[in-house]
Amino acid sequence: MHFVFTNKANKQYSKLDSQTQIRIKDKLLLLKQDGSLLKKNLKSVVNLLPATHRIRVGSYRLLLSEDNNGFIILKVAHRSQVYQ
Repeated sequence: MHFVFTNKANKQYSKLDSQTQIRIKDKLLLLKQDGSLLKKNLKSVVNLLPATHRIRVGSYRLLLSEDNNGFIILKVAHRSQVYQ
């Protein structure tokens, strides 16, 4: 299982404050290590193609697309802006 940031998502991630970046990084590492937690935290999304899933980290959401060996992170944004 792996998580890969797109260029756009990486840029969005780098603009976040350091505390939020640490929380996102810790959450992704935890999910990478424990598959059972991944099932609990990963929610499917509808009508947001190419995104198929989302992960919640505090007030922020990560939109993901499923890949062969893991997930591609498409967007990192505040919950009020992520679905626009």
